[in-house]
Amino acid sequence: MPADRRSSFALLAVAAAVALSAGCTSTIGGKRGQKSFRQKVTDSIKSALNSSYHDPDADDKLAQADELFAAQDYKTAQAVFGDLADNTYNPSQMTEKARFLEAECCRLQNKLPPAVATYNRYLQDHPGGVYSKQTAERMFAIAEVWLQDTLPDVEGAQAGKFWASLPKLPNPFDRTRPTLDAEGELVKTFENIAVGAPTAPCAEKAMFWAGYLHYARGRYEDADHFFSTLAEMYKDSPLRQEAVKYAIDAKNRVIGGAYYDGQKSNEALQLVHNLEASEPQYRSDPAKQEWVTKQKLIIRGGQAERDFEDAEYYRRKGRYGAAFFYYEMVKRRYPGTKFSDLADERIAEVKRVQAQRAADKAAGKVDPLEAFQERMDRVFGNTPKEEGEPSAAPARTPPQDRPAPVVPAGGR
Repeated sequence: MPADRRSSFALLAVAAAVALSAGCTSTIGGKRGQKSFRQKVTDSIKSALNSSYHDPDADDKLAQADELFAAQDYKTAQAVFGDLADNTYNPSQMTEKARFLEAECCRLQNKLPPAVATYNRYLQDHPGGVYSKQTAERMFAIAEVWLQDTLPDVEGAQAGKFWASLPKLPNPFDRTRPTLDAEGELVKTFENIAVGAPTAPCAEKAMFWAGYLHYARGRYEDADHFFSTLAEMYKDSPLRQEAVKYAIDAKNRVIGGAYYDGQKSNEALQLVHNLEASEPQYRSDPAKQEWVTKQKLIIRGGQAERDFEDAEYYRRKGRYGAAFFYYEMVKRRYPGTKFSDLADERIAEVKRVQAQRAADKAAGKVDPLEAFQERMDRVFGNTPKEEGEPSAAPARTPPQDRPAPVVPAGGR
């Protein structure tokens, strides 16, 4: 670049910097109300960094888009509404209305997957907005259409029918269905309704269907989340009883066995007690009483197995005092179970071992390793539990019976 051109650019840059630093407020062309040079530079930088800009014609564009929408020119109206909604410089009321009407234009053109995506974007950008309940209802109505295609495959897979597992070929010419992963899009739609519009009338049904589809596909942890949330948030819902039953069953299936965390067992037992206390028919109806009793036996059996395995761990490590304590705890907490009988046998065995060790010690037959361990215990204290439980753990077989599927009103 020639030297004179470089110097001219440098002078312009210095002049701009001086004007900005000095807070120049002089007007261009001498017209009152016109933007200052500093404001124009700021607006130019903002427009270069993002797509939002100050649009003095936004109201006129919205009016034009409303006319196009009323004339059923949804394709053209969708483009105008989309531009207005994307421009965050516009008033929030305008962007909210524009986003909702953009989704409406997609729906009225039978472009259902883009419509659901735009509705969901509305719920994310405007939580608790004016159109949030309408948005949730529109999304749920579309999801019900998709559910008619997905539900037979889900129930067929549960029944073990081979055709339910066959992959579905995508149809790129069908604008009313997702091209790929139709079931995944359906589940995501129900989840977005439940999370984005929890006060909508259809939110509890969407939450139930999200939990049921997760449950049917063996994703028990996700199913437990939605069923438990429904039971907690919608205490007057007609779906609450079935949601609690599914939540209890999902918690029992997600436990995995005695070597895993017992928090889910405790939660399942608490749900059983709550259901028994809040629903009188579970105390009077023999069939429901039998179901409650069975769930209690399943949960308590898992808890007894877990405590028994803790005692077994200490016995294998030679910590007979801790083992004796846990065996006694199993006997007192779970009387009449097979683990209580096993604990009796182990207690007798531990007593024999302790008596033999005491006799050997009196006779001067002391194992060097045991003597060293006793000295370490006296120095450092005997910890109540050690790290490093054995990794080889046979998983507890989950219950095989499933709650009968209950379809919310209008779900099929």
